[in-house]
Amino acid sequence: MNLHLFLASLAATLSLGIAAQASPAKVACVGDSITFGSGLKPGEARYPQVLATLMGPDFDVRGFGNPGKTAGDYPGQAGRWYGSTREHKQALDFKADIYICNLGINDTGRWWNPELFSKGYEALLQAWKNANPKARFFAWGLLGPDYRGPLNKKAFPGNCYPDVRKYAGSDNGSAANRPEAEKLIAAVAHKYKVSLFDALHPLSDHPEWYVDGLHPTEQGARRIAEITFAKLAKSLKIKQPVPRLEPGTGNVIINNPGNSGILLDGWKLTDGSNTLIFENSTVIHPKDRLIIAIGPETQKDPTRPLQIKSAKSPAAFRLIPAKKY
Repeated sequence: MNLHLFLASLAATLSLGIAAQASPAKVACVGDSITFGSGLKPGEARYPQVLATLMGPDFDVRGFGNPGKTAGDYPGQAGRWYGSTREHKQALDFKADIYICNLGINDTGRWWNPELFSKGYEALLQAWKNANPKARFFAWGLLGPDYRGPLNKKAFPGNCYPDVRKYAGSDNGSAANRPEAEKLIAAVAHKYKVSLFDALHPLSDHPEWYVDGLHPTEQGARRIAEITFAKLAKSLKIKQPVPRLEPGTGNVIINNPGNSGILLDGWKLTDGSNTLIFENSTVIHPKDRLIIAIGPETQKDPTRPLQIKSAKSPAAFRLIPAKKY
């Protein structure tokens, strides 16, 4: 079968789940300074903005971030609890179909209290559920990396910058408290049927994506959006464009001709002898392309140049869709 006809036949399969509807499904990104976009320059895209592009016209994605906010309500920290903010009220009034929460990093400081953390996190989830009883919930189960702290001492994942890029001599207890916070998030998530995803490991090898060790650059925000999109695409079976494959000069090009992102995880690029299986939240943005070089080794990190070892012509490659998410 002709490759283009074969890929076109997949459209019905990829259209399962949340598809076009009378009004876009509403997505609320709630959280702290990372959702807000602290550290980014004017004009640089925040992660909710990038996520909106990836989700496409069938979704209305909005950011409700407030810097420094926590999931717990702690004594002596008036106004720090996210539930006391204007953004929380706006997120409730939005009555989102999907709530995505990244709260928890700010809780792990010197005011850490496990009981108050769980109580506050649960109160937020209950409020969002009251706003829309049919809403789906997603959250960062493993919190994003923090490159601050003592030089060359493991934190999450630890400070790996040279002295001139050292941001803080202490992590204020955050590294020690984070594992407990993540366990409590998992416990509350189970009660409220929250789908958790890993915001740590896909970002933990890229300290260059952080302006101050904690807040992401535009590239870091872009990657956060891709990780989030990957989770939503798999969980909700979101309709996606059909990728177009074309041979290049010494490489293979996968184009995204559509108005929303394409998640390639589970797809295979093969010439019959060599195969590259996409993983790790490999996402192609709308009207963008992914270039895979024909080279001596395979690189599976989608944020770095991808290569596939092959002696055959680029024209011999074909793209095989994932069986299911």
